[in-house]
Amino acid sequence: MTTITRASITEADEQGRGIGHLTPGQVWAAHQLALSPGHLESPLADPVADLLANIEHAARRRFYGDVVPNDAESIIQLACDENHPMFLRAPILAKLSDGTEEIYSSLKPAGINEEGFPSYRLVDLAQVLGTSEEVLMDYTKALGITTQHRTTPLEPLH
Repeated sequence: MTTITRASITEADEQGRGIGHLTPGQVWAAHQLALSPGHLESPLADPVADLLANIEHAARRRFYGDVVPNDAESIIQLACDENHPMFLRAPILAKLSDGTEEIYSSLKPAGINEEGFPSYRLVDLAQVLGTSEEVLMDYTKALGITTQHRTTPLEPLH
């Protein structure tokens, strides 16, 4: 059985996962309320379970209230919006990652950045996407994400 501590609650919340007998939504709600681990023992007391359910339900209403039906771009933007809890965003991000990996399996990272994340050459991205580097540069400028462009060497992948 997993021991529930403040640290384990924080970690599970950041990853959008459950811990022990708590669902991902209960973990998020407990973290938001800064409940002590003692209040989260199994089985949850009815008032605690009800409180966590109400907080989680409100988050779900806010999250899904922003979804535009049949609009993949709005769903992707919502999944990337860090103002929403990870327990709601994580399943969408996982599906996006799986789909991206399947569709762009030929795209390989050129190296890793300082944070350890894979980085790609713009020319390789343009080729896989069937567009030009200029179009991608314009698109990233329009999105305001040019801070992710780099000209310094990457650490090679091992």
